[in-house]
Amino acid sequence: MNVEQHEKIRNKKIKLTALAAMLAKGVNAFSGLITVPITLNYLGAEQFGIWMALTGFVAFLSFTDMGLGIGLQNSLTQCHGKDDDKTPSYLISTALFLTSILCLLLCLFSLFVVPQLDLTNLIKLSNHDNQQILMQTTQAIIIAFALSLPLGMIQRVLDAYQRGVVTNTLLAIGRVFSLLSVFLCVYMEYSLPVMALLYMLLPFISLGIGGLYIFITEKNIRPSLLKVKKKVVKKIIKTGGLALSAQLGATIMSTGPLLLLTSQYGASAVVPFAITQRLLSVSALVLAPALVPLWPAYGEAYARKDIQWIISTFYKSIKFTFIIVVPLFIIMTFFGQVIIGWWSQEPNAIPSFSLLMACNTWVLIYAWSWCCSMLLNGINHFKGQAIYGLVLPILAICLGYYFSLITSLVITLWIVILCGEILRFVFLAIETFVTINNLNRNKSIE
Repeated sequence: MNVEQHEKIRNKKIKLTALAAMLAKGVNAFSGLITVPITLNYLGAEQFGIWMALTGFVAFLSFTDMGLGIGLQNSLTQCHGKDDDKTPSYLISTALFLTSILCLLLCLFSLFVVPQLDLTNLIKLSNHDNQQILMQTTQAIIIAFALSLPLGMIQRVLDAYQRGVVTNTLLAIGRVFSLLSVFLCVYMEYSLPVMALLYMLLPFISLGIGGLYIFITEKNIRPSLLKVKKKVVKKIIKTGGLALSAQLGATIMSTGPLLLLTSQYGASAVVPFAITQRLLSVSALVLAPALVPLWPAYGEAYARKDIQWIISTFYKSIKFTFIIVVPLFIIMTFFGQVIIGWWSQEPNAIPSFSLLMACNTWVLIYAWSWCCSMLLNGINHFKGQAIYGLVLPILAICLGYYFSLITSLVITLWIVILCGEILRFVFLAIETFVTINNLNRNKSIE
């Protein structure tokens, strides 16, 4: 096929993936909007705060896949761009084997190590009766996350081949069952650990069932223990090593503030922050479906040296993001407190205006960062993100901890956002536009 035909197929896959992702994000957002008031009333403020804090902790654990997920996806994308049908099964087999070992280690950690830890040092509790709930919920969530590691490789495989329409459909089905599990737990009066385990794990079970069918029917990507190779490990780690550092930095910034604020101010005190963040995450309903499919598409286009498509698509993504996030920023600035009060039905969950604006600004900056990251990730430019993308979030959390000892929650949050998100975006934007200039220069030479 010529360049125009590849572009046509690429754009079609992006659109299909975006539509399916819109469905999945819509289900996810609807699930969040429904479950927050239900679980807040059922669990109470402190147990709800425990769940939100531990959910953030699990996102922080995402780096424990050692970069294998990103390494696998980008390696498969390169194979796809070069029309290589022989290497993928070796890559997939090796990644699944390694993540299965990590899964086993995390389950053992949850069962035998977690009960020995004093988790109240991380999450302050006003009600001592919740200590057992905290420990059991931590175990349940770590086990759910551990199982998601090998199952999550299926998503990486499908995304690498720009088949996100399949991924998102499976995740949407799983999220529907997650929502139903919340109603079941409330009706049956199950405890928080059971609710958290079902809610987190069901989407990945759906993904696993779909992945099993695909592996059975498609021989070129079918995994096998006989195809687990040491040299393939090096290839995946080489691609995913720097990505691991960048991923760790992004995870620290996305989950670290909630953990920090919870440990310093208590689970109940962070409820307005957690509620506001959950509501603002609705912006991902539109942004994620449009931007995330660009990652493998950039990689495939880069392997085929279709530089013009990469550059034009990047600038389109910037314009699209502006159209989405700026109106949301304005609406939340003027009506955010009213919306949150109506949604949560809990007066103590309404944030102060300064807290609302901190979260609002964070979402605005993060959206621009997302555009840049998709381009750099797609063409394997992780080095810069691995440096400033890790150093600044760590510095932000350290500064946040220092100021949390002497000032309010809101000021601490603003300091974390300034250092960890705004400064990081400045470096990210500079690297992105330097990369675009280099791509333009290389295109001119060719």
